[in-house]
Amino acid sequence: MTCQTAFSTIAHGCLHDLAANQGAACDGDREAVHRMRIALTRLRTARSFFLPFTATTRWAYLRAELKWLNRHLSKVRDLDVAAERLPPLDRQALEAQSLRETWQRACNASHRQLKRALRSNRYRTLIHETSNWIKRADSSNSPEQSRQGKPRSLMTYSTRQLGRWHRKLFKQGRSVENMSVRRRHQLRKKSKRLRYAVEFFEPLVPKSESKALLRSLRKIQKCLGQLNDAEQGRTIALALEKKARDDTTRWHLLFRTDQKTERRMLKTAFRTFRQMEELKPF
Repeated sequence: MTCQTAFSTIAHGCLHDLAANQGAACDGDREAVHRMRIALTRLRTARSFFLPFTATTRWAYLRAELKWLNRHLSKVRDLDVAAERLPPLDRQALEAQSLRETWQRACNASHRQLKRALRSNRYRTLIHETSNWIKRADSSNSPEQSRQGKPRSLMTYSTRQLGRWHRKLFKQGRSVENMSVRRRHQLRKKSKRLRYAVEFFEPLVPKSESKALLRSLRKIQKCLGQLNDAEQGRTIALALEKKARDDTTRWHLLFRTDQKTERRMLKTAFRTFRQMEELKPF
């Protein structure tokens, strides 16, 4: 299998997952929205991984349109995830109740917007154009192949690329405890990117090593993900506070993460990065 064919197979699988979950997502299924978002992330990961072998034609347009779709999916997903952190109503807190009602209205509005987006001509055109773009990558000679004079081995390319991503990630992870919220979020996204790439090529990686690496990446994602979810909750709550135009509302305080918990999660992430550094899967 060539690198172009591998990219085409993976990318078409991502498009299939998008299409398979579209109907349920339109009906308000939270997990379907989540699966569509994962499919979109996996598609972009595949493009980044196989960059030298993908078509450049139309990519600027597709990138903008994929961002448009991701904004709709992310808005719904972020509201849904943060809603799980809302205080229970049995506390009889008026502030908690008013937040929940406002939050629910925001959730309903975001789901309606997503439904319109997924049923629009713009979405259908995006899927059609993306499919054509993937086919062009599979049928044409890439700049990489032209320079080499022959297709590069998938095994050679993938193991080298996985190794590069792995080394870059654990080096950045050494400073996870001192990162800003924004840099930490970027690190989490890179962890997710490597995880998806490893899953693409699990048969090419020694089983024990790939399992250990995936365990580490999932652990890192869990730690950094919980911190990110809390931050997203505060951000959304602040936005809803402004819309409420009530100086007495302090909804963002309901998403507080105590410093002890934050330090513990960051320490766990740091240790996991160090363990990951000792692995030699590629």
